Amino acid sequence: MTDLFQDGFSKFQRMPCMAHTLQLAVKDALKVPSASNVLSKARSIVHAIRKSSVANERMIQRCGRTLIRDCPTRWNSSFEMIKRLIETRPTLNEILEELGIDTLLSSEWTKLENLMKLLEPFATHTDQLQTDSQSLSEVVPALLNLEAHLQQTTNMEKQTVQVLLRSMRQHFAGILDPTHAKFDPTAGAASLMDPSVSLALTSPEMKQLKREAEIFVLDQALRYSQTSATMTDNACELPSTSGGTNKTLQKYSFLATKIFSTTTNQVNPVDNSGSAVHEMQKYLDEVKRDNIGVRPLEYWQGRVPVYPKLAPVAIDLVCAPASQAFVERIFSVCGQLSSGLRNRMTTSLEQRVFLKVNRKFCY
Repeated sequence: MTDLFQDGFSKFQRMPCMAHTLQLAVKDALKVPSASNVLSKARSIVHAIRKSSVANERMIQRCGRTLIRDCPTRWNSSFEMIKRLIETRPTLNEILEELGIDTLLSSEWTKLENLMKLLEPFATHTDQLQTDSQSLSEVVPALLNLEAHLQQTTNMEKQTVQVLLRSMRQHFAGILDPTHAKFDPTAGAASLMDPSVSLALTSPEMKQLKREAEIFVLDQALRYSQTSATMTDNACELPSTSGGTNKTLQKYSFLATKIFSTTTNQVNPVDNSGSAVHEMQKYLDEVKRDNIGVRPLEYWQGRVPVYPKLAPVAIDLVCAPASQAFVERIFSVCGQLSSGLRNRMTTSLEQRVFLKVNRKFCY
């Protein structure tokens, strides 16, 4: 990141870890009585099976799996516990009957299935946001996709859905709500400058966020080019775009359904000034018109001659990571591998961390 661009960010507060914040919203929803009661019963069954060597052995022999116990500090663990219970339900019920342990009622199994459907998109996006390959530009589309999922949900516990939706909006108000006291347009600007997800900001309720993102990018472009010109009233009349049959939001099915069914075509104003505003309008027209399949970094590296003012800003934005989770995990692994229990190992710490983090590719 350039020193000038970094100075431009200095007035904004440090954003929280997106994956962690998303899990905080999920925890709020799981405290709703209708959800917490059935989860409490599910945990008691898991505990009864896990503490019995006989029950565990029978589970592994009959279905090749055992139950998963959730943990408050492990992301998605409640979802994984519910999923495993539902997957092994026939075998589990047989073993519980043999051991004389009560299983869940049919209505409680239905509640678990609905809860699994409700949490599955959250588990998917949490897994994506905590990787090292996810850009900051993916945060706003992921949040909007989850909101659309909750708004389209009809067969779940209404109170749980409402609490989850309200908690998400509270936790992420600093990213999605331009009127919030701690609003930071950086994530919105990153999404705007990512051609693969920029259409996420074209829904009617995102109009103000899109405008703030454009102003932020144009302001950084002016700072980067070291010009003393300020944006006039005409320059602040920023262009707006609309969705279409574009394929750029295939990854966010709930959001795409919502956007493409509500947006309408609008005529963009013409700006022949050759300024950053003109480049912004040209870029948004290109995104709306074309199905851009390349990665955002590759796109902007190849568009530097076309967008000389916007490209440096866009490259910095799309290179920012979505969360700090991956880096924190690396630090945690380093701490584990350099503890006193492993002080006689001869392999270098770098090699051990590399193998630990990439172990899934070794099998």
